[in-house]
Amino acid sequence: MAEVFAYGEGRVVKLDRPEWSGVSAFESDVITKAAEAGLPVARSHGVVTIDDRCGVVLDRIHGRELTGELLDAGDAEVALLAARFVDLQMSINRTHIAGLPDLVSRLAGELAHSGLAAGVLGQLTGDLAALNDGRRGVCHFDFHPGNVMVSGDEWVVIDWLGVASGPPAADLARTLVLCGQWTDPPIKTFMEEVRRLGLSRHGIDDHTCDSWVRVLAGARLAEGFGGEFSAWLHRVAEGEVRLFA
Repeated sequence: MAEVFAYGEGRVVKLDRPEWSGVSAFESDVITKAAEAGLPVARSHGVVTIDDRCGVVLDRIHGRELTGELLDAGDAEVALLAARFVDLQMSINRTHIAGLPDLVSRLAGELAHSGLAAGVLGQLTGDLAALNDGRRGVCHFDFHPGNVMVSGDEWVVIDWLGVASGPPAADLARTLVLCGQWTDPPIKTFMEEVRRLGLSRHGIDDHTCDSWVRVLAGARLAEGFGGEFSAWLHRVAEGEVRLFA
């Protein structure tokens, strides 16, 4: 949806791709509110237009993605990183920011455009209604190790375009779906620990988690994927594949 370029001393500009022009204004607003709420973000310095493309100017983070840290980590360190990752996600989920899109409504619309068979669609739509416990916190909804920048002792969360207000368990399940095909041993071990810790700290069981995962895999089909990835999402949505269990 965007490209990132160096932009003066200590900053970058994240320019919308032409087909997504204008989304940077939304992200800039969300990042400003997230910073005011105390969340670890690359602070926004406003919106600019360059070559007819809108963009948001952000602090430049010196570090690397958490993915790189994981690939270099030993088993004991992987467990510690997973615990910190879950803590960070839950701190986001405990935050409330006014004016965010409602996640459950968005998911219902995406399920309706998922192309799932009628029987599966009906089941997942019913599951979504049953899973909706009325809780609303900030769901980053693109929370995975590639969107956590490690800068010294600090972790900074980037890419806030998917943010919504919704049940925290949905955000955890979305993370499992986003990383569901990652098979490298350090990352697979990390994600298994993220699931275990996440379920424990959210106070939900395997069945509830798997139900959320199925709903989110089905909703993701509305993004228009094809080929093997679409087939995999269908299998997850239909309950044929469990993630990191």
